[in-house]
Amino acid sequence: MSLDIGEEENAEKYTRDILDGGGRVMGFGHRVYKVEDPRARHLQLECEALGEQKGQPKWFRILSKVAEVMEPYKSRGICPNVDFWAGAMYHLMDIPKDIFICIFAMGRIPGWTVQVMEQFSNNILLRPLLLYEGPMDVEYVPIDQRE
Repeated sequence: MSLDIGEEENAEKYTRDILDGGGRVMGFGHRVYKVEDPRARHLQLECEALGEQKGQPKWFRILSKVAEVMEPYKSRGICPNVDFWAGAMYHLMDIPKDIFICIFAMGRIPGWTVQVMEQFSNNILLRPLLLYEGPMDVEYVPIDQRE
């Protein structure tokens, strides 16, 4: 999103265009944290510091402007979440864009695993739409050998 916005002065129009079009601004809201994602508050400070350290404070300023435009939505529980700041930090650390989602997921795997273990140990589904019913024990085929 920051790359699409490009410059701080474009952030307000970009954000308002999404909102006026009925869309959602990515990186806002959370299924559990209905007021503020406490992780986001800490990551925001780290994002600012990393931007300064790398000599690229513009990414933090762009996101800060988006957050400012989104401020009125806080009363409805739509606040920046941890991923809002993480993407800019990954960019500042020169992590390739095509593996951002993999990195987001890596931190969640322990929690997902414990949820599955809890579901099966109590014979309940905590999130019913997430029960995997596909084939099991499928042989792994490297991506360059797949058809």
